[in-house]
Amino acid sequence: MLSELLQDRAVRYVSGGMSETERGSFEVILGFHHELRAEVTGLQDVVATVVMAAVPPVAPPAELKARLLSALDSLPPVEPEGWVATDPSGLVVWVNSAFMAMCGYSLEELKGRKPGDLLQGPDTDPVTVERIRRGLRARTVCRETLLNYHKDGSRYRVEVCIDPILDDGGQPLWFVARERKLPADETFAAS
Repeated sequence: MLSELLQDRAVRYVSGGMSETERGSFEVILGFHHELRAEVTGLQDVVATVVMAAVPPVAPPAELKARLLSALDSLPPVEPEGWVATDPSGLVVWVNSAFMAMCGYSLEELKGRKPGDLLQGPDTDPVTVERIRRGLRARTVCRETLLNYHKDGSRYRVEVCIDPILDDGGQPLWFVARERKLPADETFAAS
């Protein structure tokens, strides 16, 4: 059974009461928390039924579908972001496929380990790592640029945003990290 806190968060998510950052982090939790995902799906079904009952159709469904598909086709491609969810002690519980492609490790290799233990190396800036640790201890959002190492040993730079998911008492339930790989620069090309 879901805690009252998670039920409330599900309602906030479905009702649009979360910021974009909160929504992104919550969606990561939905990726591995099956009971919470079922709750959100049920709420979305109820909302969709209510909305569709109150709104008269403006266009035949086939025409509307064609317009939506056309609009989606015209959007520029989006580089997928890597997502990582850890438990309160920082151990990986879930990663998405974009993160696995970025770092070269599978979920099985990452699960139960701290990401930094595998991804940081000799040229990773210890000052940046310490700022991240301080942010995690303070349970605040951290945004940093970090040098990581792929499983094959190659280096890559990422923008990292770590968002704590806290309970009502301010204790962490999870930490969710969003990572975007940055283009290689001349410093990496020369080394």
